[in-house]
Formats: sequence, structure tokens, C-alpha cells
Amino acid sequence: MPIRQRLKADLAAAIREKDAARVAVLRTLMGAIANAEAVELDPTQPREVQGRAEVPRRRLSADDLSRIVRREADDRWGAADEYERRGRPDEAARLRRDAEVVERYLPRSS
Repeated sequence: MPIRQRLKADLAAAIREKDAARVAVLRTLMGAIANAEAVELDPTQPREVQGRAEVPRRRLSADDLSRIVRREADDRWGAADEYERRGRPDEAARLRRDAEVVERYLPRSS
């Protein structure tokens, strides 16, 4: 199943299960993908026109999606290490759990 479909299905399940932590992680991951799809607006157009016009989204390849997911996971692992160094093991543990959730969306290596 494509990553977007998996994310949507898993988000719906997390909402049904009232798993707030997983909901937050999945929404953040979906947001990172949506941000990567955004295209820059034409700076010569007036802002009023830019805000009303529909613009096509950037099409992301499977490699692009993998890089986004990897970056999101790595950010959490790095932040967890930093929290651990600063004596915040509970926050570090939460970030590690979040990173594990994110990594479930990485392609399986053969």
C-alpha cells in the first residue's frame, strides 16, 4: 500500500483508538510530506492572486518520500539523544517511541 494511504488509514485507526501520541506523530509526518509538495509562488504575481489561485503540487517520488520519512525519524532520534544528555530521560523515551512509529513508514530493505 502506498505511504499516503497507509498514513491515512493508520491515522484513522489511531484516532479511533484515542492514541493521541500516535495521532500527533502521523499528522506531523503527513504535514512534512505536504510541505515538501508545496511549490514556490511566482513573486511577480500580486499576493491577492497568489492566495486564490490553485497551484499544482510537486510530485514526490518514492525516494523523496523515503528521504522525508528518514529525516523525520533522524530528527527525533537526535532530539532524544540531546534530551538524554540534558537529563530528561522521559522526554527522550517519548521521542524514541515517536521515531519508531515514523520508521514503520520506511521501505523495507531486501
